[in-house]
Amino acid sequence: VGAGADAGGHAGGQLLGGVSAFQRHTAPVVRDELARLAREGQRPGQLFLTCADSRLVTSMITSSGPGDLFTVRNVGNLVPPPGTDGSCDSVGAAIEYAVEVLKVSSITVCGHSGCGAMQALLDSSAPARGPSQPGASTRRERTPLERWLRHGRPAMARMERISRLGRGEVALSSRTVADDAERLALVNVRQQLDHLMEHACVARRVAEGGLALHGMYFHVAEAQAYVLDAGSGRFLPIRPDHGPPVPVCLATAAPAQAGSGDSGITERGGDPLQGAFEPRR
Repeated sequence: VGAGADAGGHAGGQLLGGVSAFQRHTAPVVRDELARLAREGQRPGQLFLTCADSRLVTSMITSSGPGDLFTVRNVGNLVPPPGTDGSCDSVGAAIEYAVEVLKVSSITVCGHSGCGAMQALLDSSAPARGPSQPGASTRRERTPLERWLRHGRPAMARMERISRLGRGEVALSSRTVADDAERLALVNVRQQLDHLMEHACVARRVAEGGLALHGMYFHVAEAQAYVLDAGSGRFLPIRPDHGPPVPVCLATAAPAQAGSGDSGITERGGDPLQGAFEPRR
């Protein structure tokens, strides 16, 4: 048996041990609630779209439990615009189901620090180092990861455009942005909110006033969540000693000039994000 098999066995043992601990300690506590949800069906109030990164534990940072969040996770918390191609239907299907069937009242896009997808986008845009080898083929089939990350290119273009034009950019209100990877993660949240608004069901529900869109950023090392204020473009820290910061990113449909790259999300005052991540009981 090789080293890889030993590592796989260890990981499998950890997983099995964790499930066993759940059956011993947690299952007796949550069984009644899960039985109720099984009888009545799910009625989450929110769609939470975030990265697949293992360090981002959605139930932990939102203090949510079974039935509270309809969660979509993928590499880079990306929202492909509708009609891009059939291979991206999974995210679109989840959005449609959450909005049209579950009738969620809010959608949150949550990015995070140290995102490998953001770093891969930055690396892919960097100039190639050194001369290419004579006769070397420049054509090869792209990997699934490379194909998926093309949906992050609009965020890259947006960040480059902001820098080139010298216009205001997204920022953290409590400190300076650490580096380009963090800056891109913040820009990406705003860009994916724009992509959400390209989905007809989302735009319609937002225009009707029945759906709010939120942007969040979670810094792993700080264990700090930030919420986007769409008016200023700043991400404001959520503090333990008070409710969510006001104003917050509550989305309404707003006309955006085609090709402008500006968000179709505008601030709607008077309705704070109070209770948005409290468990529904």
